[in-house]
Amino acid sequence: MGKETYLMALCALAVAVASGSATVNAADVTIEKPYFRWLFNGFGFQHSEANFTALMPDDFRDQRVLKSFAELSPTFARVYTGFADQSKEQLDRFADYYDLTFRKAGTTLYAVPCAMPLVEGLDADEYAEKVAKNLEYLVKVRNCRKIRYYGLTNELMNDENWGWFGGGKGDEEKESRRRLFKKFYVALFHAFRRHGLDIRLLASDQSATPNPEAANSVYPLLDWIKANMDNYVGVYCTHWYTGGRVDDLGRWAEYNFCFSNLVQRALSCKAKRYILGEFGFSPVGGKPGVMVDDASHHIRCPEQRRETVLCKCEMGLAAMNQGAAACVNWTFVDYPDPFVVEDGDSPESRATYDAGKCGWRMDVKYNKWGAFRWSTTDRDYSAYEEMYAMGWLVKLFRKNATVLSCTFADSLLRGGAVMNPDQTVSIALVNRGPAKTVSVDCSSWKSRVDGTPSLHQPLRRYVYEAAHVPYSTFNDLQPMSGTVEAKDGVFSVALPAKSITFLTTDYENRQPAAVTKIRIVDGKLGWAANEEPEHRYYRVYKDGKQIASTVATSLPVPDAKPSDAPRFSVKSVDKWGNAWH
Repeated sequence: MGKETYLMALCALAVAVASGSATVNAADVTIEKPYFRWLFNGFGFQHSEANFTALMPDDFRDQRVLKSFAELSPTFARVYTGFADQSKEQLDRFADYYDLTFRKAGTTLYAVPCAMPLVEGLDADEYAEKVAKNLEYLVKVRNCRKIRYYGLTNELMNDENWGWFGGGKGDEEKESRRRLFKKFYVALFHAFRRHGLDIRLLASDQSATPNPEAANSVYPLLDWIKANMDNYVGVYCTHWYTGGRVDDLGRWAEYNFCFSNLVQRALSCKAKRYILGEFGFSPVGGKPGVMVDDASHHIRCPEQRRETVLCKCEMGLAAMNQGAAACVNWTFVDYPDPFVVEDGDSPESRATYDAGKCGWRMDVKYNKWGAFRWSTTDRDYSAYEEMYAMGWLVKLFRKNATVLSCTFADSLLRGGAVMNPDQTVSIALVNRGPAKTVSVDCSSWKSRVDGTPSLHQPLRRYVYEAAHVPYSTFNDLQPMSGTVEAKDGVFSVALPAKSITFLTTDYENRQPAAVTKIRIVDGKLGWAANEEPEHRYYRVYKDGKQIASTVATSLPVPDAKPSDAPRFSVKSVDKWGNAWH
């Protein structure tokens, strides 16, 4: 058996186990740890915020962006950087944001420019040298060492023309554009080597369906890359935005089928991995208004948005189950409300012009796909529903985790599970049907120490229920709704209708240190920083009622006097959601 045939057969075996073709026992859900199983690098978001920091009000930055990042601490993410024409100021802005976020979380990054400049007359070697020099500055001077992957251009964009490299009129023009695509990748490959950059090239970053039978399938270009560029590509990547009815329960089987095909394609390319670089649930129909917009299903169809979240979670879990190395949700934060992108002399106009490199390349664009809002007109920074579901996937399904095999006796159940290197486990169970109590059997995998079932402590339970979304005024993730005890590796858990339930042993029962030195000076409440490595953010209370969540060690309280300090309290929240009590 040749190496390629062996890899394909091994992947097909793993796919059969993951998709539920293995025999199901009496339990509703069976979770196993096969000997051959892949590692997962985590769920994450597209992060464009580094390009917008100069536009952020302090409260939005500290109480929403940095606070939510600290709470979720994603271990994988996608970023817009590596523009050939990025200035040192823009590179430093990205690195400063990296220091506040990705460095602390140990987040692995794949970078891509939003769009390439027009390629007509553009010298590939000169362009690649500029990219390499900028990345060398970020990696070697600013120590942004977690930039591990780089794509030539977002969604094959040549300036403002979406999908340019993958298009063309007729076979001759298509082939010409693909050859040009390869030319830039070869130039980047050699430029990265010259500059000593340990960054793998990623292709194709294309957005199209992974269904090999569809007219707009990703496969023609992927197969071309495999045949012509495999020596230069380190990891394969596509995007997928699917739509349709949120109550189409057959999509789960489609997701598994499509991602199985993509993963097997990548494995056959010298055993390379596949990354789902963007994914989402798109609105059906609808036309742009007076500006180019990029609005998600939960904006277009607000009456369905609570259940749309479940569709999106299913999509990511199917990709993970079928062998994807990582999955990226578009996006972490809404882009700010549209503004005119033009240069000027003031710091404000300069900031808007610089931000225009990220997602515009045009005068205005409306982009509302975030986990939470950024409405500059009414200062609405509240979370969308998916914060309370996708947020938990990002928080609990982290890198270096072994993907476990899940089988389901009920067609309305679906989900996934991982085991971390420390033997802690995280499970996500999606119930698309009526409320039910299910039995979960994890008894087949044992402790490496004494052979007992591996669920060594009760599982904490967190629930997203479409009918009762657990909104937080401060975008805090919902608290646990109790614990579940396993006996001999088997437990029962109640699943609400149309919900996703997260269960995890990935926690410690501890109490963060008390926050001290609370005082009011010049209209600001301040306190001493919590230096514990487990600390993530603070919750601030006045007269026992929460008034903020923030990563800062101060909060404006303009009407308060120094004598009012005893009315305020501050609690540290750690990485597992434990707070001082």
